[in-house]
Amino acid sequence: MTTGDTIAAISSAVGPAARMIVRASGPLVRRMCAALLPSPGTPGEGQGEGSGKGNEGSGFRVQGASSSFILHPSSFPHHSVASYCRLSFNRLSVPAWVYLFAAPHSVTGEDVIELHIPGNPLLARMLLDELIRLGARQADPGEFTARAYFNGRIDLAEAEGVAATIAAQSERELSAARQLMAGELTRRLRPVMDGIAETLALIEVGIDFSEEDVTFLSQEQINERISSADAALARMLAESSRFERISHEPQVVLVGRPNAGKSTLLNALAGHDRAIVSPVAGTTRDAIWAHVSLSRGMVRVIDIAGLDEGDARDEISRSMQEQARRTIEQADVVVLVHDCTDERPPLNFGRDPDLCVETKIDLLVTRAFSPCESSACVDETDDSNQPHGLKARVTTGGALQISAACGANLDRLRERLDALAFGEVSSAASLALNARHVQAIQEARESLARACQGTPGVGPEVVAMELREALDLLGTILGGVTPDDVLGRVFSSFCIGK
Repeated sequence: MTTGDTIAAISSAVGPAARMIVRASGPLVRRMCAALLPSPGTPGEGQGEGSGKGNEGSGFRVQGASSSFILHPSSFPHHSVASYCRLSFNRLSVPAWVYLFAAPHSVTGEDVIELHIPGNPLLARMLLDELIRLGARQADPGEFTARAYFNGRIDLAEAEGVAATIAAQSERELSAARQLMAGELTRRLRPVMDGIAETLALIEVGIDFSEEDVTFLSQEQINERISSADAALARMLAESSRFERISHEPQVVLVGRPNAGKSTLLNALAGHDRAIVSPVAGTTRDAIWAHVSLSRGMVRVIDIAGLDEGDARDEISRSMQEQARRTIEQADVVVLVHDCTDERPPLNFGRDPDLCVETKIDLLVTRAFSPCESSACVDETDDSNQPHGLKARVTTGGALQISAACGANLDRLRERLDALAFGEVSSAASLALNARHVQAIQEARESLARACQGTPGVGPEVVAMELREALDLLGTILGGVTPDDVLGRVFSSFCIGK
């Protein structure tokens, strides 16, 4: 990846917006500032505003935190400043906020300028073309973050936190990615690496003084230190979230008799009217689906035609029932939806449901029927937390009482669906790890295991070799000893302008 030149890119999202950002970083930023802004003294409103084209010798007034001054390419500020002014390019005069960040205190460690202009994609493209004409080149994907890494502003794990934040598709993933970007992995990994390095140093000193009657660490102390480091790495893996996208989108199918409340439930989970709701049974004739955001990702919730134990009345009904059963066969999670006002036994559709849900509890004053009659019911929700004081109850057999109409217990339903679709979790993930992180930590643990097992019967040289291997593997996570091909894979996954 080339460094030392000036790069530029549109850094905001694609599409119209209130404001768009064009960013540049590198040694030519100072000259670009002067060329883009009109010559001082030109009449017009605002600081440095006018109709002149500007040149490299011109300057413009910048309003800092406590004072204003005239900025020339030779007197670039040594701190961050912002100014509202007008940019002149392509025979246009465009209002803009100009943010200047001086090296080495910018995000990339170089001189950086951010131009915040009205959110017209064509206007942003024209401004980017002007920066390229002034000597910049189009930035490669992830190049701004790569320069921050190469200039020591962030480590490699924090750089990958930027990618994880961009890729996050749920609140849990976003929270874990932000922790990674904020340096949480570095904070937790550094003490482990320091402990391994200290143990390695003492072992190597012991090797150097092997002919002397001096013992720096006993075998028990070495094993204890190695076990402590391994336990810390194991906790790190257990408390993490993987931020690679899953290739399969879980499908949740709502199954029940006609008019059991499936369509109302689908609309409540989706947050908008996706299916037609009617008191007339059999309104849903085809499979209708909607994306639903859960804590750990998106699932596709499918509302199929209502099933009944009786024979289909006509050819259309038979085709509808056959399609519904094929959808059930392909489902990852099957939710049996039962109307709590229906005193018939729950629907038997040939497959055990993953979750049983009772709907329309807002229509009942007292519970009249449970689909799990042999299971005792226990209150798990306080009345004060439910709409209209409803008691949303969960049976020990796994059935869940809800009201899609007024929202009673929908949050708990989302939690149950999240666990069924993505697996049970003991606690919220506090860290986002990708496959490279996980592989490095697992291989480092293997090296630690060999070092610990080898201590009683193998010489200290072998133990030192294994500890150094573990240290090098963990170092690749933070970028201390990262090969060029790993760097290329990391930053090539970024968006342009990041």
